[in-house]
Amino acid sequence: MKGEWCYWKNYFSDSECDDIINKAIKIAPINPTVGEESKIADPKVRRSKIRWLSENDPQFKNIFNKFWELQIRMNRDFFGFHVQNLPSLQFTEYDWEDQGEYKSHQDIFWCSRKPTHRKISMIVQLSDPKEYEGGRLVLEKTAHPLPEDAVEQGTVIAFPSFIYHRLEPVTKGRRYSLVGWFEGPKFQ
Repeated sequence: MKGEWCYWKNYFSDSECDDIINKAIKIAPINPTVGEESKIADPKVRRSKIRWLSENDPQFKNIFNKFWELQIRMNRDFFGFHVQNLPSLQFTEYDWEDQGEYKSHQDIFWCSRKPTHRKISMIVQLSDPKEYEGGRLVLEKTAHPLPEDAVEQGTVIAFPSFIYHRLEPVTKGRRYSLVGWFEGPKFQ
């Protein structure tokens, strides 16, 4: 059965999520830009801090392996895309003091000069949902909304990168997530 999105509850344990947060938070944050080649941050569209995790960093190798293992199952059962690359993982921090949010967008760059497109977006909910308010992920124009329990710590949500989605403003606390984009040959 193919689908618009899927999720896997508690794929990462609470302790794994806490460990990822503790390691990633030590990386210097940067302000995110909007668009593939843009060097401009647009706070009207996106307010967060990001840190990039590299597969070449031994402390993150296991996380990349877990992303690949789950992607194989989810892609086989739900999406059926040809994917071949996971270039990096983005650790994202949405803070209520910044009114952290990300307006409606797609993760694919249709006019990219690269020979690949982002095909599957995969998001790990790293924060305990009791530690923040707001910050709900909304997949737009899908037949079914994400279930309430999709916010549980360690849950992974995956969807085709061309689906429009948004993160509603965080109104209290801080929300952490880890995002990966599996790439493959361009859609024709």
